[in-house]
Amino acid sequence: MPTKRKGANLSRDTNKSRSIRNRRAQRTEEQVQEENTGARVRMAQLRQEQLDDTRAERNEVMRLEQ
Repeated sequence: MPTKRKGANLSRDTNKSRSIRNRRAQRTEEQVQEENTGARVRMAQLRQEQLDDTRAERNEVMRLEQ
């Protein structure tokens, strides 16, 4: 029978992972919805910033080509 390989036990229950799970379990549905809404707003802002950057870059290229 092969010997057990030594290495990290990836399924171990660390204090950090346990505390994250506990915090997640204690959130109310309202808190979850608020966090989801906040994440959606941040993503929309990021997309808009990227669009603005792309537009400004394109305008700059067009201006330099003239």
